[in-house]
Amino acid sequence: MGKKGGSTFQKRLNTPGFWKVPKKHDKYITKPSPGPHKSKECFTLTYIMRDHLKLATTAKEVRAILHEGKVKVDGKPIKDHRYPAGLMDVIEIPDIEKIYRILPDNAYYRKLVEISKDAEFKLCKVKNKTTLKKGTIQLNLHDGRNILVPVKDPIKPDEDVYKVNDVIKIDVLTQEIKKHVKFEKGKLAIVTAGVNNGRMGKIVDITKRFGPNADTVTLDDEGSTFDTSLDFVMVLGDKKPIIEFPV
Repeated sequence: MGKKGGSTFQKRLNTPGFWKVPKKHDKYITKPSPGPHKSKECFTLTYIMRDHLKLATTAKEVRAILHEGKVKVDGKPIKDHRYPAGLMDVIEIPDIEKIYRILPDNAYYRKLVEISKDAEFKLCKVKNKTTLKKGTIQLNLHDGRNILVPVKDPIKPDEDVYKVNDVIKIDVLTQEIKKHVKFEKGKLAIVTAGVNNGRMGKIVDITKRFGPNADTVTLDDEGSTFDTSLDFVMVLGDKKPIIEFPV
């Protein structure tokens, strides 16, 4: 019988550059499971616990820790050592009273940053939206979540205030929307990919194009302006982020 399913490991030489692991220490490393974040844009829990935080020495030890429910991602215990944790995810380790958030980093693409508050909240970018039966609006977010927004009158949906590229602040356990930040000029934003990954600035212009050329956004970073793809921009708030955002 032929082999079913993909491989659960990958060569260290093929790991993303922001995984700070010795490429020649061993041949293989744990491969991310299919999930809410792309494999080239995430950390596995094995990497976080063993290679980054040094809370375990082997993958077997990581699996034992996770099996006991001692690591939470976005408020929920995760037992898959290959789970892909990505942009804006909150990693909580109650036994050592530490909480981390994954943020963009200009040097290493993604970084794990310790936070002291707002662990119960998360910023999510609206990637798409669809209309379901009875006019209910479904928001499709960057981390794979789908949030339903009930509508009283489908003909005049006053609740339809969310647009693609907007950002919402949600409670990670209840998925309740706490705040809404529109994608528009004057907002504070951060770049989440590309050569300017990790840079923050105020949106000064939004250029939309027809055809193969990508839409672009111009940001002002303390007097220095730069352009980036619209897909790479995530708004954070008006003058400051609406959650704790260490830089």
